Amino acid sequence: MDRGDDALRGAIKRLSPPPAARDGDAGDRGVRDLACRLDDRGCAYGRINNARLDDLSKGYERVEAKLNAVLLAVTGTFVSSLVGMVLYHLRGG
Repeated sequence: MDRGDDALRGAIKRLSPPPAARDGDAGDRGVRDLACRLDDRGCAYGRINNARLDDLSKGYERVEAKLNAVLLAVTGTFVSSLVGMVLYHLRGG
């Protein structure tokens, strides 16, 4: 267990900002930056989360594209029918 703690401390030291960036309020920002970096690059949970969010956004884009195609088809059919009716009545039919 001590080796795990030492490895974690070593990772935190390697990923933490330099001491000059930790002065005053910058210390809180350094911890937030470290957490973001661990979530984005180092943490398995962050990697899996990002992969799932990418899959979700791709799925959403596919559904949106299909819905847009259906709406375009419905609108096109309505407009062509409307134009046909107007032309029919203009010709005196």
